[in-house]
Amino acid sequence: MSPMNKREETYHMTDREMTRAVVAERLIEGELIVKDGAKVLGLSTRQVRRIKKGVKLNGPVATVHGNRKRKPVNAVAGNVKDLVVELKREKYAGTNFSHFTELLEEREKITISQPTIHRILRAAGIESPKKKKKVKTYRYRKRKDCPGMMVQLDASPFAWLGGENLNLHGAIDDASSTVLGLYLCKEETLQGYFEVTRQMIKVFGIPISTYNDRRTIFVSPKGKLSIEDQLDGKREPFTQFSQAMDTLGVRMIPAGSPQAKGRIERLWGTLQDRLVQEFILHGIKDIGSANEFMKKYIKKFNKRFSVVPMGESVFRKLDKDTNLDYILCSKIPRKIDNGSAFSYKNNYYRLVSGGKVAVTIPRSKVSVLISERIGIKALYSGKVYSVAKLEIRPKVEKYTQSKIRKLPKKPVASHPWKSGTSDGFRYDKRDERLALGLFDSTIAWDTDNY
Repeated sequence: MSPMNKREETYHMTDREMTRAVVAERLIEGELIVKDGAKVLGLSTRQVRRIKKGVKLNGPVATVHGNRKRKPVNAVAGNVKDLVVELKREKYAGTNFSHFTELLEEREKITISQPTIHRILRAAGIESPKKKKKVKTYRYRKRKDCPGMMVQLDASPFAWLGGENLNLHGAIDDASSTVLGLYLCKEETLQGYFEVTRQMIKVFGIPISTYNDRRTIFVSPKGKLSIEDQLDGKREPFTQFSQAMDTLGVRMIPAGSPQAKGRIERLWGTLQDRLVQEFILHGIKDIGSANEFMKKYIKKFNKRFSVVPMGESVFRKLDKDTNLDYILCSKIPRKIDNGSAFSYKNNYYRLVSGGKVAVTIPRSKVSVLISERIGIKALYSGKVYSVAKLEIRPKVEKYTQSKIRKLPKKPVASHPWKSGTSDGFRYDKRDERLALGLFDSTIAWDTDNY
């Protein structure tokens, strides 16, 4: 068997290679000239001469690429492919292909590109649990220019730790898609949003505005003010959260629909796919451990998904003299009795300052500050006081108005004044009225009429 026939049995030529071999043979036989061959193949005359020379020396196999059946330098070894497939099926079964690629580099020290991972897993019959959705043809709202101009707030109910649904509270910056805070608890609560806001302010600062839904945590159920009330300068009733935002100088903007705050809605889809797997890999099974883990995970997540904003940050730093715990808390109005005490949930508390009972004005107003961080405190006359719980209800003295001086009764008929004289003193009705203060003595009066 000739070398040419041996190469033909080994290689399968493509259509382009077959065309080049046929043209080269016709050039060798003199049926074509180089210029016509170049037009047929769409190559330069120099390339056609090179192909003709190769076919003349080695036969049609010369048109086959020299790297055919040669293993690429960057090819993944077979044992590495098997390991990747095994890890995906056993250890990282719930991850999508993109997340799986990141975990391989981070935890297994295997660096392979995502397209390569995709080809390996698809060849092994493994499908990604995260399928791409059809692209919708609606127009997205343009991002804000600067970080801190708008922060989107929301909570997502999901089986974050497996089992029952838990609510993950979150905040994301509209300009950069940076996650500003995450906090997990059983229900969507005021405390959850307070904790997310605390994380945001401590790390990034105070934003200009927030974008949230119309839950009663954010918007009072009493509704909007009428035009007349607005013209009179009245303000919409505060909720506990909106009151805290007003104190910080943050404007709250209610969204008309979930789609309006699409950035944080898409964040939940990403976290439901990735964060749940991170909890499983790190062995996290309770809410407390999850909240501690997320404080570090936020940095890793932002490094992967944040975008570069157009402008500089406009977050404001919190004043050093401001105690954030006294702002991010519930404020309940009460009145103080004459013993510097107030009632709250069928219990009585007394204001304490320096270990002693604080001096207060009875019946004056006080704001009871309540949160998991500070417990129960009282804001009175611009100062925050500690409180001491009383075992029994304090006795309250009844306050009465000062007695009004009553006019003397009309003298009886036998009274000396009625006789006209009393011990040499002549009685006059005008003197009685002067004594009672019924008219001014400096004014001349007609005594005949009295």
